[in-house]
Amino acid sequence: DESGAAAVEFALVLIPLLWIVFGLIQYGWYFYSMQTGTSAVSSAVRKVTVGDCQSDSDLRTLIYDQLGAATTDSKAAVGITRTYLDGNGNSDSSPGTVGGKVTIEVTYDATNFHFPLIPVPDGGQVTRTVSGRMEDTVASGSPCQ
Repeated sequence: DESGAAAVEFALVLIPLLWIVFGLIQYGWYFYSMQTGTSAVSSAVRKVTVGDCQSDSDLRTLIYDQLGAATTDSKAAVGITRTYLDGNGNSDSSPGTVGGKVTIEVTYDATNFHFPLIPVPDGGQVTRTVSGRMEDTVASGSPCQ
């Protein structure tokens, strides 16, 4: 008697199929978070290199607002490191010098759905780093908008 064989076969195929579907969802969301983070940090670097967005609180607000749903962290929990180098590659102080370099590194947690047997890279923590050449150190417009 072969009644019920289709149900057994479907059950055997369903588990790997669901594992693939949930893996696609988890990794898709992780890569979305990475891309959104890169975009947010790139935008912040563009603002800083022209002299805007010099205060840490304004920079944090700009980056956090642009991250949106890409992070599960609170605004205060998003790690932001800003470093300046002068034209010779030596450490410089804020707001940097024209011709120097600014680097912004942002670390935050992406959404982890905690699907069983589906690991998330770095436990879901995303780090994005972008550098830019300093073009101006005096704000020319509204800072961080």
